[in-house]
Amino acid sequence: MLLLPLLGALVWLVSETLRPRFGDSAPLLGDTLAEEEKHPAGGADTAGVRRLRLFRFDPNTVTYEELRLLGIAPRTAAGIVKYRTAGKVFAIPEDFAACYGITDSAYAVLKPYIDIGEAYRMRIREPRTAERRCLFSVTPEGNGRTAMARTGEGVSAAASGAENGLVPFDPNALGEEGFVGLGFTPRQARTIINFREACGGFRTAADFARSYAVSEEMFVRLKPYIVIAPPEEESAGKESGQAAGNGGAAASLPVELNRADSAALVAVSGIGPATASAILAYRERLGGFCNRRQVVETGVVTERNWERMKEQIWADSCAIRKIDINFAAPNAVARHPYITPRTLRKILRNRQLKGGWSTIEDMVEDNTLTNEEAGRLAPYLHFGTVPL
Repeated sequence: MLLLPLLGALVWLVSETLRPRFGDSAPLLGDTLAEEEKHPAGGADTAGVRRLRLFRFDPNTVTYEELRLLGIAPRTAAGIVKYRTAGKVFAIPEDFAACYGITDSAYAVLKPYIDIGEAYRMRIREPRTAERRCLFSVTPEGNGRTAMARTGEGVSAAASGAENGLVPFDPNALGEEGFVGLGFTPRQARTIINFREACGGFRTAADFARSYAVSEEMFVRLKPYIVIAPPEEESAGKESGQAAGNGGAAASLPVELNRADSAALVAVSGIGPATASAILAYRERLGGFCNRRQVVETGVVTERNWERMKEQIWADSCAIRKIDINFAAPNAVARHPYITPRTLRKILRNRQLKGGWSTIEDMVEDNTLTNEEAGRLAPYLHFGTVPL
């Protein structure tokens, strides 16, 4: 009778001592780092916690097991592999930071070890040979606009001697072939053209840089050669203002839609007080007009009135208010007229799963937006990142 309790206590003690500690077998990155500081030497500490192993890795090819060795939680490691299988390419280290589950502290530790392979690395596409470069010169086209005339073998000595074979160009006048000649891929060229049509043209060099297909390095390279002619409606407005002198309302035309008040809008032929109120209300929901044709979307502007007013109004795309799609509150996203309830649900779901996007192309690739929705929303979205 006395030996039975002692035997039971001995069995319990042995089982507790030998039982594996599953909670310590896969520590989080922060816990592992803390253990590293406590136990700087040896393969494992006395508590059996696995040491962190830091090594150079490419997020495009790293395996699940290697991610776990880096101290990344199982669910996050599996998500990264699955995200990559779906077609995601990590072109810069910051793409890895955008993965769901990678915290700022974890990214700060892993960033020095991220090594993007040459096949995946973001780089500026240069023309392959001097013979195949597409050079352009500025020639007058009328109404203050400029056109890009393609030059062949008869390029002047000054143009042929320019750095990288570049000469001044107007991004509003280039087609797909022209942008490819500047060093963009055909897909990037089509994206720039779609963005240009969506925002009503580039009014400044900064507008051109806002296109998500134009990287910072490419913009720095091209900026000295960007020459943007005044838009036709602006030139026409200046001429009408000079003709009208200091008298009459015509001197203030055309009216810029994103800064105009109701009084300025009513001065436009075809816009009455009710129409002006509808335009201002829609402008608030939209965040601003990127092209003048959008006033028809208010539902109160008839085609007849549009024909009367279109030469008297214009839209400055630089004045629109953008939505930070990675961090904006759900109600702020839902207010935009281009985002339907179904699209809103997809945006919120995928944002929670992935932690955000780097470009609007990423939103198209993961089926968050259709191509049509992306074309309409591109001028209104901003892709913010969390500061380290």
